[in-house]
Amino acid sequence: MGKNNSPMQIGQVIRSLREEKGWSQETLALEAGMATSHVSRIERGERRLATLDALASALGTSPAAVYAKAEGLPIPQTAPQQDGDLTVDYSAEAVELRKTFRKLSLPSRRLVVDFAHMLAKQQAVA
Repeated sequence: MGKNNSPMQIGQVIRSLREEKGWSQETLALEAGMATSHVSRIERGERRLATLDALASALGTSPAAVYAKAEGLPIPQTAPQQDGDLTVDYSAEAVELRKTFRKLSLPSRRLVVDFAHMLAKQQAVA
C-alpha cells in the first residue's frame, strides 16, 4: 500500500462503511467469512489487508471504492453504464433491501428481481 493508504486509513474506511450499514463487527465478520477479532484488528490498523476483497464484497462495494474513499476521491465505476447507474447505494432503503434480499431463497430472489423490473417499466411509462 502507498503511504496514503496506510492500514489505519483503510481500517477507518472499513469501519465507516460498516457503521453506515448499521452493522456490528460480528455482522461484518460473518458476511466476510472471517473472525470478529480479525475485523477489529483491521479497523484499528493492526492487520494488513489481504482480506480487503472479502470485506469490500461483504459491504457491497469494491476494494477500489474503499481506497478511493480513503483518498477522498470519487468512487470509481466498476460496472459498465449500459444498464444505468450501478454504483452502490448506501441509503437506508437500499441497505434494508440488500439485507432482506440476502435472506430470501433463490426462487424468491427471482420474484423480487422480476417485480423490480416490472415497477421500473411501469415508472418509465408514467
